[in-house]
Amino acid sequence: MTGSDGQVPEVADEVLGPIDFLVVAFPNGQVGSNGLEKLLELADRGAIRILDVEFVTKDFRGYVEAIDIERLSRKTDVDLSPWEGASADLLDDSDFSALSSLLATDEVAAVVVFENRWLLDVIASWHQGGARLIADGGVPAEAFEAALATAEEE
Repeated sequence: MTGSDGQVPEVADEVLGPIDFLVVAFPNGQVGSNGLEKLLELADRGAIRILDVEFVTKDFRGYVEAIDIERLSRKTDVDLSPWEGASADLLDDSDFSALSSLLATDEVAAVVVFENRWLLDVIASWHQGGARLIADGGVPAEAFEAALATAEEE
């Protein structure tokens, strides 16, 4: 998805920037629109490309399942129509299991997988000089803060 067109992008033969993900939990299933709108703005500006957005919920038995936009829209006052068709169904059983330990009962979470397009020019410049990107990945803010605190103690 390059913006709010609701289409999952084709990425097979394309050079990709670093891929990240985030999971945002909404208490009591009340999805807020402000962050979702900001995400669309980033995509519209070309800073990111949204590769997958899936909404999930956890029931009273601890079972996590995907929830479709139509069903979720009935539970909230937020217009979620820009996210119709944005799911690439990338989550598998191990992802649902991991989410089960993170979510509270009746919480809804948005799982967003996105490409950092703003970095493509930098990567292309390195490639032109013969360098290659050999690893990338996200670092959770809490892990960074903990490492920083440990470094400051030493």
